[in-house]
Amino acid sequence: MARSLNTSSLLDTFGGLPVHPLAVHGAVVLLPLSALALAILIFAPKWRKSFFPLTLIGLGLSTVFTYIAKESGEALSERIGAPQTHEALGTILFPASVGLLALGITFYFLQRKDRPKWQLQAAAGLALAGIISVSTLTYFVGHSGAEATWASRIAPYETPTALPSPSTEPTAEVEGITLTEVAKHASPDDCWTVIDQTVYDLTPYIQQHPGGAGALTNLCGIDATAAFKTQHGGQQRPASELAGLAIGVYAGDVAPSDPSAAPTTEPTTTPTSPSAQPGTYTAAELAKHNTGTDCWSVVNKNVYDLTPYVSSHPGGASVIKAICGKDGTAAFSGQHAGASRPNNTLDGFKLGALSTAAAGATGTLPQASVPAGEGEDREEGDDD
Repeated sequence: MARSLNTSSLLDTFGGLPVHPLAVHGAVVLLPLSALALAILIFAPKWRKSFFPLTLIGLGLSTVFTYIAKESGEALSERIGAPQTHEALGTILFPASVGLLALGITFYFLQRKDRPKWQLQAAAGLALAGIISVSTLTYFVGHSGAEATWASRIAPYETPTALPSPSTEPTAEVEGITLTEVAKHASPDDCWTVIDQTVYDLTPYIQQHPGGAGALTNLCGIDATAAFKTQHGGQQRPASELAGLAIGVYAGDVAPSDPSAAPTTEPTTTPTSPSAQPGTYTAAELAKHNTGTDCWSVVNKNVYDLTPYVSSHPGGASVIKAICGKDGTAAFSGQHAGASRPNNTLDGFKLGALSTAAAGATGTLPQASVPAGEGEDREEGDDD
């Protein structure tokens, strides 16, 4: 689907798992240890003969690990997105490790020969500066990666002690959180949802969702049990991530005892989508998202939010813009039929299915076509 996806499978996945976490752990462990060994040898000349070659080997292996981490990180970011700070620091770490290796080799050869004392001292000073810089950078690379992976999952959440407001006094006797209360939190900046009798605050996770923010904003303020089970039923990782966002027990929706306090209109359970079922979207809804800054499309009866991918599509932004608000099945199949990686990339932007029960089935959508001359740079393996 894109030239930027031409990364060797060896630097992408291994045994169905991403290579990046393995490479990162190798780099952030071996690089500081090798740097520490170099620092000790600078101040302990008697150990240099025995341990200096081993230390240089450690620095060399560390450099290899940082390169693999950098390349595999770019491959992983194309699948799930990349934490900006971690990606930027990881890009710097590879040339920094190369520089430290060069300083170590320089000091090694200088101390083996009869050189002026000032040259050896200068080389030692530069090596120590490199050791401190690289070790500090390695710490922040590891910390930023761990923070991006775990911070949103282990952050504490306080359960509201008095959820009903004074205006909803009849619901004060009900334990838990009602649908009326959940419906008040129906925006991307304040997003609650209900799944399997539990209320979750999705607000801190919206921008981190691998499938795109749109997939979660459509669930704000409603009971999203059916939508979640359709997309992630039986999957352990989504359920684990969701558990960290729980804020209370769902109490159902309680009608007020005073008829005059009843709402004049029934609350909708799908405030952002006119679809017949949660997790499905009509052609009319999809057609509204037809620009490069708000781009939805249909491929094989599934709806995708391609907005985050428009500017990064290596085949050109116009290729994606051409299918915004339209049925892009024919265009996608013609360009990537039989290729696994484009389909894997596409899956990361899935919102749900196209509704065929409600008015606005697939046949009412205009068929998209890729502009001539665009998107012709296929990745290796597209025709496999």
